[in-house]
Order: sequence, then C-alpha cells, then structure tokens
Amino acid sequence: MLVSTALLSFIVLGLTAMFIQTQKIFKTGIKQTTITDAGRAIMDMIASDLSQMANDQFTNQYGGNSGNFIFPNLYWSWVPQYDLVQSNLNNNGVPVFRTNQVEDIFAMVQTNNTWLGIGYSVSNWFPGVGTLYRYATNTTAPLSATNLSLFSDFNNALQYGTFTNFHRIADGVVHLKIYAFEADGNEMYSEWLADSGRSYPTNFQYPLIATNPPNSLIIQTNYLPHSIDIELGILEPEAFEHARVLYTSGATNAAAAFLANAAGQVEIFRQHIIIPAAP
Repeated sequence: MLVSTALLSFIVLGLTAMFIQTQKIFKTGIKQTTITDAGRAIMDMIASDLSQMANDQFTNQYGGNSGNFIFPNLYWSWVPQYDLVQSNLNNNGVPVFRTNQVEDIFAMVQTNNTWLGIGYSVSNWFPGVGTLYRYATNTTAPLSATNLSLFSDFNNALQYGTFTNFHRIADGVVHLKIYAFEADGNEMYSEWLADSGRSYPTNFQYPLIATNPPNSLIIQTNYLPHSIDIELGILEPEAFEHARVLYTSGATNAAAAFLANAAGQVEIFRQHIIIPAAP
C-alpha cells in the first residue's frame, strides 16, 4: 500500500507539473496572438493612411518663396530622447544590442475635394515606452494661405503639448520608424546618414529641396517617396505593466534596467508600402 501510495503521489505530481506547464504555454500563446493581432491591425491602419499620400504641390498651395514649402507631403522627426537600447539578445554568446527609435510622422492625403493631415506620435510614459496616438484633421481643397493648419497644428501640438485631434491607439510602443525610398530603391540620403551614425539630422521631409548641393551625392528628390517601410515595436502587456508599476512607484532605475533586458518581450512588425501617387 505504501509503494502504491508513493507511486500515485509521484504520478499526481508529474501530472500537476505537466498541467502547469501546459497552462503556461496556453496563456503565452493567447498573449502572443493578442499582441500579434493588435500589431497587425495598427500596421494595417498606418499603411492604409500612408499609402494614400498625395502631392499637394500640384494644387494652388501657397508655398512661400525660394521653395520653402509650408506643407510637407511627408514629414518625420526622430525623437532621440525616446531611444531604448536593449541588450539581452545574443548571437552565439555575443551580446546583440538593438536600439529602438521613435519618430513623429505626418502625411498629406487627398480624398475627393478634401485634404487630410494625418499624423502619428508616441507620447512618452517613461523613457523608452509610450502610447501611440493618431492625429487627423481636414480642410476643403484647394489649399491656400488661409487654411495652412493641417501640418502646423500637428507640429505645434508636439512642441507645446496642445493635443487636439489626437486619438489613442495603443500602449507599450517602444519603436516607430519609417524608411523612405526612391524609385531606384535607394534610401533617402539624409536618413541613411543618420542611421549609419555619420550625421545626426532629426527632421526629414518630402519634398526635399537641395538648392546648393554640397556634393554630387545630394540631389533634389521627388515630391513623394516611391515607397516606404514602416517599423513598429510593441512591448508585451505583462512587461509593459511591470515596467509601469516600477516607474510609478519611484523605482526608475529598476524600470530602466528591466526594459533594457526585455528585448525578448518586444514584438516587431514591418511592412513595405508602395506610394501610388509617386512619380
């Protein structure tokens, strides 16, 4: 009887351990599916907006003098203080560092006789993690000197914190970045310099007018990129909540250390978009 009881206890313990592990895997799968579905939905929304970019220079827009266009067709601005460097990845025992970057993005979209200004920005919860917001406003075409608020309202909101026409999209965003390419597949030169560490501009836009090219590598670009790549990084909800609790409790260093080692808890999404309106 003692032997039978011991064997039964051993079997029960084994089944319990298997049940706990199965339950853990099941919950992990649900969590991964949830964040994957959310990430895909957000990417589809951003891609849908940016793929409809139009060239407002073809309208009678008031553009100022010397090619200083007030309305960019596409604008993005790197926010260096939102960079999050993570390092718990490794390649055969060698640490691999990844820098998550956050950019503010704005694009002009035309729908029939209406021009829309659509933007995306991440509001910083704590260093490296924030909430993604979508900005949207519109005006009746044609554009003129009296209705130039589409981009300026977006830009002023980012500078002065007057957030109107912004709608909350997702929490836990650690990475939001676009890459712009010309028809021959080359990346926008200024951003390539920034990404390679050779130069540190923070603002990029189309149209890019190079009135006095310093060398043959910088040329006047199209008014719209031929295509763009979008990257989005979202921290898993459990990791985001853990970091948020640490930060709000005052343990800012612990929150930063946790995020720096949470690279395996970040889902990265990337999508390539062709711009139909590009020349």
